[in-house]
Amino acid sequence: MRFFRMFLLALSSLVLAVDAANAGVTVVQPLQFGSWISKNNSMQHEITINADGSYTFDSAGFIEITPPQIGTFDLDGMTPNTAIASVVVTQITALSGGGVNFQMINLQGAHPASTNASGVARIYVNGTAQTSGNGTSYLDQTFNGQVQIQINF
Repeated sequence: MRFFRMFLLALSSLVLAVDAANAGVTVVQPLQFGSWISKNNSMQHEITINADGSYTFDSAGFIEITPPQIGTFDLDGMTPNTAIASVVVTQITALSGGGVNFQMINLQGAHPASTNASGVARIYVNGTAQTSGNGTSYLDQTFNGQVQIQINF
């Protein structure tokens, strides 16, 4: 059995529909898929963080050590009280650390209806980490990845 920890190390980029040059990102809480023992990788197994922060995982593939947590990001420097049409979250770099990677799929970003009076929008990111299922064992280490958050006004 292999022990590993997965989390989002960095927010790779921020794409805004308006004035991205003045926008900033504060990581309030990184998206973390938790710490686990990998029981096998003979088929794809998943750890899913839901929009409400609850989570599920395939017990055939994992033994939990520490639970996952939803990601929380403050995006600032935007026009105050501007309506947000949608937020799109995309994997830029898989959860990797050498050897086999985990893919982040079904990423979602919950967002307020608009930026606040200070031009800040708090975005919550959740999704699924999925094993390769190729039979190769995962290394005992931390796996880091990157996502992009796109805000559409």
